[in-house]
Amino acid sequence: MADPLSISLRAWPSPDKTTDSLPYLIARINEQKGSFRNLTEASLEEEIRATEGGNSEINAESETKDTGEEARDVEAKSDVLAAAREEIIKQVGAAYTASSHALDFVSLLLSKHNPKVVEASISPYIKEVVPLGSLGAEIMQEPSRSEAEKTTEGLVSLGWRLQSLTRSADSLLHSASRLEQEIDHETRYWQQLLSIKEKGWSICRIPGESHTLAVRFGFAEAHAEFRDRGLAALRRDTAGNIKLDRGPRWRGDKHLSVRLLKNGKATATSAHQMTSDDETQPLTDLLTRARNSLFDEELHHELQRESRSLINQGVRSVGNAIRFPLKDDSEIEVDLQPVGEADNPLEGDSAIPTAIAMTLRILLSHAHRSNHRQRSQPPPPISDNPTPRRLYPLLRPLIEFNQHDTAIKAAHHLLENLSCTLSVAKLPFSSPEDNKERCPKSALTTLLAKPPHPLSLSSLPSRLLQPHRTTISIHLPSTRATIDIHTSPSPPTFGTAFQLRTVAGPALPQTLHFPTVDKLAKHLYSLTALGIVAFLLREEEEALAGKKGWRQTSPYIPEMRRRNGARKDRVAVSVDGEGLGLECVVDGKGERRRWRVGVRGDEEGGKGVVEVFNELGM
Repeated sequence: MADPLSISLRAWPSPDKTTDSLPYLIARINEQKGSFRNLTEASLEEEIRATEGGNSEINAESETKDTGEEARDVEAKSDVLAAAREEIIKQVGAAYTASSHALDFVSLLLSKHNPKVVEASISPYIKEVVPLGSLGAEIMQEPSRSEAEKTTEGLVSLGWRLQSLTRSADSLLHSASRLEQEIDHETRYWQQLLSIKEKGWSICRIPGESHTLAVRFGFAEAHAEFRDRGLAALRRDTAGNIKLDRGPRWRGDKHLSVRLLKNGKATATSAHQMTSDDETQPLTDLLTRARNSLFDEELHHELQRESRSLINQGVRSVGNAIRFPLKDDSEIEVDLQPVGEADNPLEGDSAIPTAIAMTLRILLSHAHRSNHRQRSQPPPPISDNPTPRRLYPLLRPLIEFNQHDTAIKAAHHLLENLSCTLSVAKLPFSSPEDNKERCPKSALTTLLAKPPHPLSLSSLPSRLLQPHRTTISIHLPSTRATIDIHTSPSPPTFGTAFQLRTVAGPALPQTLHFPTVDKLAKHLYSLTALGIVAFLLREEEEALAGKKGWRQTSPYIPEMRRRNGARKDRVAVSVDGEGLGLECVVDGKGERRRWRVGVRGDEEGGKGVVEVFNELGM
């Protein structure tokens, strides 16, 4: 049996990263070639040529020679450095000894007059060997001076004293003047501060700057980002007037601008309360402008947040502007404009944009009050999940109100056309006059008509925020019904829904729901046609005691039939948006008669539907 083949399976050696590092290469070059100072391009080229020509011995000898010379240079430098070090140490020691002797001499000289002071500076050796106060100095003879020199020195001394006194007097006068000016500035500052306080503004200290007063013009229930910006430092300028310092995040005052667009073109804009950015206005006006600007900035921020959740309602955010539909060919645009930039003059009526801007501000104030009420309640249990920041209902109530108002107008237009048609046909129809009062009036028009009293202004937010519901009662021929119009963004409606309830009339379902006014109109026309059939049958029965023999084909079909011997006659009633029509078919003769009355008139010279029915049914 052959010996088994043994194979050694070893991993391939990994490269050493340290051999490629720069410090390793420099150390290797110093070891092989010596210092870089002796390494030149010419020597390297010579070494390469020698290696290629087989002169490796010559290279080795030259390398040994260079290494020996370098070693001798290093030894010589070491000797020079050692000698220099010894010389420096010797000089430093001599300087220290000389300064110590000088200090001992001066200390011993001063010990005669004040021995306690010099005890800390005199050396211990001198203190033991020489007693304190044993060394002194005196002036043996003063130099003689003439009378002229003494007179000159006296005059110079007197001049210096006079100059010093004059300088002191000028300094006191300047200080008194500066103090008087400072008192005037302080008086003006505190007077303006008291005027702010009397106007009802809250005065406090800036956190972290207890020596600086500030005024709070923001809203305590606003979001933290805007609540913190509602504080301005009351700093004093060079003239003593108060200057508002609103911090580094202030980028100028802004106001909310609402524009009415028709076919994409602005036709009207809202009225602005802030029209000037002049900083020289009275302080209370500046604070009012700052408060309004901060409020409008928060309002625009909340509108931007809410617009992201209303895309299905046609709300769009285009840059800084927010647009939402108002009617078929018009929409509203809301954005922020710097104070002082006047909009282009527009000829349209500014009532609607101004009312929308006012309503948006009222709704944000209502949201602030809701935050205050919620904060006044006991807090919820502590949880690890943070409380999400809720969206303020600002655009949604306006959109719902507009949808509900549009639905009411469409329903009134439908009933108006139906009323005109039945009136021309001399059929009974009534809709109580108080229906118009029961339909909600335009809250925006109410605001603009005249300044509302506090009750109506406080009730406006709750009226806009609650689901909108309107009930219209109608009396059709032989039928009484009510139309309920309900608008709500919540399920299951998600918009406007119509509900038709039949109180009395033909055998139909008592309650039906319709998503649009067109479907409501179709069913209302059918219900009117059935009522007209019941009305004609009742009139015929009362007048002729039922001798003509007309009978309704089905409770759900607006059609009448009668059998007259072998002949069968049929009369059909149709109602639509264009008017009311009767069609009579006489069996056996192929004769077909038609009569139709429109919304504004009829084709038979002012005849009523009962008279026409009697003529057609003979």
